[in-house]
Amino acid sequence: MWRMSKSMRRTAALGLLVAVLAVLLFGVAMPIVQRFEELARSIEDQQRQIEQFTAAAAQEITVRLLEQRRVTEFALGEFLPGDSEHVVQANLQTTVAGIAQANGVRILSARRLPDRERAPFKLTGVGINLTTDIESLRKLLYSVEMGRPYLFVEAADISSHGGANPAREGQPLLEVRLDIFAVQHRRDRP
Repeated sequence: MWRMSKSMRRTAALGLLVAVLAVLLFGVAMPIVQRFEELARSIEDQQRQIEQFTAAAAQEITVRLLEQRRVTEFALGEFLPGDSEHVVQANLQTTVAGIAQANGVRILSARRLPDRERAPFKLTGVGINLTTDIESLRKLLYSVEMGRPYLFVEAADISSHGGANPAREGQPLLEVRLDIFAVQHRRDRP
C-alpha cells in the first residue's frame, strides 16, 4: 500500500473536509436559503395584494355611499330620470306636456334643445310653442317652476296673437315660446 506523508495526509483530509462542507453548503444549506428568500418574496407579494384589496374595499364603501346618495336623490324626484339621453329627453317632453295639459294649455310644437353643462350638472332642454291666455300662462309657468323634477324656464318669447288687432273678443291670446331645462342625473358625478 501506498503511504503518504503526514503533511500530505493533513492536506488531503483538509481537502476532503472542504469538499464535504462544500457539498453540504451547496446541497443542503443553499436550497434552504433560497426557499427562505422565495418565502420572503411571497410574503411581500401577499402584503402588496392585501394593500390593494384594502384599497378596493375602501373604494367599495365609497361606491356604496355614492349609490345610496344617488338613490336618495332619485327618491326626492329632483332629477329627471332616464338611463340614456333619449330617454331623458322623452321624459322631459312627457313631463312638460303633462304640466301643460294639467293647466289647460295645448302645446303646438316641441323641439329638443342642445344640452348644457353647468358644473356639476348637465341640463337637458326642450323648446315649446303654444298659444294661450295670460292666466293659463301664469299657471303653467308657476307649475313648471314649482314642480319636481326641477324645471327651469331659461327663455320666454311672448307676443300678442294676431298682432295689434286681435280678431277675437274676450281674453287676448298670446303666442308663447319657452325654453325649459331640467337637471339630468349624471352617472359620473361624485
